[in-house]
Amino acid sequence: MDKGIIYLMTTAVSGLIKIGKTETKNFEKRFYHLEGNGYYNVSGLTRYFAIEVDEYSDKEVLLQDIFEKYRLAKSELFAVDIKLVKRLLLAFGGKVIYEKDSDDEKNNKNKSIKKEGDNAFTFYRKGIKNGEKIVFKYDESVVAEVVGEKHVSFEGKTWLLTTLAKEIFVRLGTPKKSFYGASGFTYDGTTLLDLPDKTL
Repeated sequence: MDKGIIYLMTTAVSGLIKIGKTETKNFEKRFYHLEGNGYYNVSGLTRYFAIEVDEYSDKEVLLQDIFEKYRLAKSELFAVDIKLVKRLLLAFGGKVIYEKDSDDEKNNKNKSIKKEGDNAFTFYRKGIKNGEKIVFKYDESVVAEVVGEKHVSFEGKTWLLTTLAKEIFVRLGTPKKSFYGASGFTYDGTTLLDLPDKTL
């Protein structure tokens, strides 16, 4: 199956982004080249998001078709909200390879590292790597796979912990208006919140 990476980059021009693709083995080299050399006479490219998906070439074309009217000439540059494109990419499913924290997420972390929300917890901080499994403690048949710093894969879709927890509660017939996802999952029998941070 045609598997590879679709990536998003910001540029020195406010509101102008690059949507591109590359083979999985080449994505670090591709990022490095673009950040150092620019693209289409536009400089200041900075990595923002990358996800590994099946049929990546077709999906990149689909994205470019969707945002065609926002495209700069025949380039891979688009004047479009990068967060919107990221949400579409997450809807494709797949494995998050790189994700840059948004300014809002950074501000939330600075306000309170103990704030209840997915911004306060990351798998990598707890030493949990991509591909490892976590279990929903209120229904142990729900097993999700870690696919990013704050994302898991479940039933072929990519989720934040809180979003997935709320979805499972709905399925169980006990919907929650407010719930902190990291408190509802375990890793090796220990609730995620109770795991110690790993020293890098």
